[in-house]
Amino acid sequence: MRKFAFPYPLLLLAIWTGVLLAGNYVVLDTSARQIRAGGFETTVGEIIKSEMGHGAVSRRGVEIGYRYTVKGRDYTGRRYRYDDHNGTFDYSAVTNALRRGSRQTIYYDAANPADSVLAPGLVGCDLLLALFAIPLTVVTCALWIAVIRSRREGRREAPAGGVRILQHEGETRVRLAEFSALAAGFFGLAAAAFAAAMLVVFATGFRPSLGLMSTVMILVAAAGVAAFLWTAQRHFFGYCDLRSHQASQTLLVPPAGGRKELLLVPRREIVAVALRRRVSNSPSGQYFSYVPALDRAAAGSEAQSLDLVNWGWQEGKARAFAGWLSHELGVPLKDNE
Repeated sequence: MRKFAFPYPLLLLAIWTGVLLAGNYVVLDTSARQIRAGGFETTVGEIIKSEMGHGAVSRRGVEIGYRYTVKGRDYTGRRYRYDDHNGTFDYSAVTNALRRGSRQTIYYDAANPADSVLAPGLVGCDLLLALFAIPLTVVTCALWIAVIRSRREGRREAPAGGVRILQHEGETRVRLAEFSALAAGFFGLAAAAFAAAMLVVFATGFRPSLGLMSTVMILVAAAGVAAFLWTAQRHFFGYCDLRSHQASQTLLVPPAGGRKELLLVPRREIVAVALRRRVSNSPSGQYFSYVPALDRAAAGSEAQSLDLVNWGWQEGKARAFAGWLSHELGVPLKDNE
């Protein structure tokens, strides 16, 4: 269980999620409109207003005005882009280029001529904002999934803690992978997006070229796919499984607790199943997680504890699994709290 110093963590998460969803909606909506504007009809109009916009603290964005005529009817437009108050653009350059009284190309929707812009299509910053949104969205979704799973585990007890157990030709496989292939793909995508966003901002500020950002987005997507495929093949070949072979009376223990390779252990050397509690401190309080492990006592060597997972589990899941495993191996269960 987790003890929070702040009494309303879910409220904070809900507020943060609302802010994130609103931000994602704005980015997706304006980007979609900018792409759609690339197919607008064009005409020539006159700039009647061109100045920097005003934000809550400082000048921000651009305030633009222009007149144009479509099929004999006069219109007034007030939009440079669909996100005129996005503070990441160099709007001083825009106002310098769009002088009052100058004639400029106007892009308008043929079905609704009043809907017009001066700069259609995407720019590099549009993709940069989307890149920033990827890790924030993935982490937020992961937090909600963890919350939901935690509450479900508190209400019911699944056999072996819900761990997947496979029986195949005299061998029992226990799937102990920390993440599914799909989850690994999303986490790989998020990590690559975060790293790429930091590098792009460091190298170009908030004004990268569209070509650069298109390449970056492709590479980030490729990183997510690579993480998915790498994890999927590890799952397929059982690299993350605890495998018990009946004929040879051996256990193949997956890498965990600092071990990098699979470890083959005779079942007779397993003297107990242990349950160890880890305590982690964070700004929100203490977090308790539980790690199932095997106590091994080989002849002529020191006893050792073999962790079965790297990341701790919820207490209910860990206890249920450790109890099932101790019964399966015919050894006692030790609680090492």
